[in-house]
Amino acid sequence: MLRLADLHYARTKALADRAVREARKGDVATVVRRHQAAAAATVTGAISTMLAEQGTPVAPEAELLPLAFTVSAETVMQMAENTAERWQFERLVASLVTDAARAAESVSIATRPRVGYVRYVSPPCCSRCAILAGRFYRWSSGFDRHPGCDCTHLATTDPRSEYLQSPEDLVDRGLVSGLSKADRRALADGADLGQVVNIRGKRAGLMESGQALTRAGRPTPASIYRSATSRDDALKRLRAAGYIR
Repeated sequence: MLRLADLHYARTKALADRAVREARKGDVATVVRRHQAAAAATVTGAISTMLAEQGTPVAPEAELLPLAFTVSAETVMQMAENTAERWQFERLVASLVTDAARAAESVSIATRPRVGYVRYVSPPCCSRCAILAGRFYRWSSGFDRHPGCDCTHLATTDPRSEYLQSPEDLVDRGLVSGLSKADRRALADGADLGQVVNIRGKRAGLMESGQALTRAGRPTPASIYRSATSRDDALKRLRAAGYIR
């Protein structure tokens, strides 16, 4: 993967890990919101460096507003109260921070003409993510994820990017978890990975990035993309919702 992209995602993970440590001490909502805003604030520069490192710099046409990617304090507390185990609480906090970063990444990509993204998995990965690895998506495509998912956006202008990953290669290298012996035998016999995974319903746990982030009175970026009639229309709606200016 790109060196600067690796650095960005390492920083995002560090913010999520720090949020977990601080949230254990109390004032969960304040901790989560602060780290969500911090994660979103790093995105514009990160997407710019990813594109520049590929030799295809594209400047954003609007400014990202990091506070728009935070969850209300009431929502954070409600979600935290619904966690019964410590690991569930820690996963929630980390996911809220990384999901805010993903939502900001999608918006930053949408503000740049001709830019889409490659879904890049961090192996070893689960079979649900493996079948999506290496796909190129347009700016308006949502990012399917599951709790604890560490897949990332790799911003690019090239649908044939050299950074595309092969799901089959991941399987061959033993980097895909959750496959049974029968699954692996079927794959060795020539079965399609997507069909093997989908027939067992393993994608049922995937949801579009941002759906878990409830923002009172504000549509999520993903819902804006679904209803927008064009990129210009999407930018207009993102601006009206307070994500950009």
